[in-house]
Amino acid sequence: MTVYVNGRFLEHPITGTQRYALEITRRLLETERDVVLLLPSGTPVPAGVDPARCRTLPLRGMAFEQVTLPLVTAGRMLLSLGGPAPVLKRKQLVVMHDATPFRWPGTFSKGFVAWYRLMYGVLTRTARHLVTVSRFSATELGDVFGIPARRFHVVPCAVDHLQAYGAGERPANLPAAVTRYALMLGTLARHKNVVPVAKAVAEAGTDLVIVGKLGGDRVFSDPGDLGLPANAHLVGRLTDAEIVWLYRNATVFVFPSYYEGFGIPAIEAQLEGCPVVASSAASIPEVLAGSADLFDPDDPAAAAQLVKAVVSEDDEARLVRVAAGLRNAARFSWADSAREIMTVVRRGRAR
Repeated sequence: MTVYVNGRFLEHPITGTQRYALEITRRLLETERDVVLLLPSGTPVPAGVDPARCRTLPLRGMAFEQVTLPLVTAGRMLLSLGGPAPVLKRKQLVVMHDATPFRWPGTFSKGFVAWYRLMYGVLTRTARHLVTVSRFSATELGDVFGIPARRFHVVPCAVDHLQAYGAGERPANLPAAVTRYALMLGTLARHKNVVPVAKAVAEAGTDLVIVGKLGGDRVFSDPGDLGLPANAHLVGRLTDAEIVWLYRNATVFVFPSYYEGFGIPAIEAQLEGCPVVASSAASIPEVLAGSADLFDPDDPAAAAQLVKAVVSEDDEARLVRVAAGLRNAARFSWADSAREIMTVVRRGRAR
């Protein structure tokens, strides 16, 4: 029987949620004969995907998701891998990545939070299969919506998509003088905790490179705008190839979040041989599994001390850290996660 994939995630820029949906979809289309990707009107076929395995439908946005999809997939299984899903569709697998809108509502608009609370509130009671990306998120979502955490199948993220970029490409806007640095990825969302930790790390004397759009309507182009020292370098949004280069050449990756459903960047850094210093909050200890040094996210000075310790280590100690990170990153595979998604679907058919 044909299994359809909700392609609305392709209307949005790639973040962790969209990355998960895209990579799982690619693997399913490579290995499963009866999977079809349904695209909103005007949405291009993703790179590397056979157009013959895709079908473009009328409408876009919420209308595509809430009206077109239930009609077209009536009686068939729908995979909604990117979070939002049609509330009138029961025969579907829904991936709810985390409870961030409910635990950190100030990060989002009131309308966004209200819609997600309504949508997920319905789907947790009607969707045939519920999936999330970590045990932490299963517990959090279960608590928010008053259902047992065991209702969620845990199918984790992965990072092996980065292997396609080889050694990467040096960002053109990275100052030539920056050769030994700590690396951070993030935004100004409060739960990302970027600015306090970045300030502490840079003030402690470690050069710092920060990737990402810092700001909402306003894009900060100068570290002084954020109260950061001159040795904190903002390089904005970059390509995957440029980020791979930064991971490979960084002395340490700093991951300071208060809240993550999984935390893909930390595992990406490990895959590329970069030691990680990370927050001890949310899913991060679960995902890193003892392969990195952790700090209290409310203690930026502790983060700066750990960074300084990694920067000052000799080659032998660094190799131990790198090896631990590589072993941890090897636990995750997009192919394995795609197989697990289909295992969940097939178990449901057998019941």
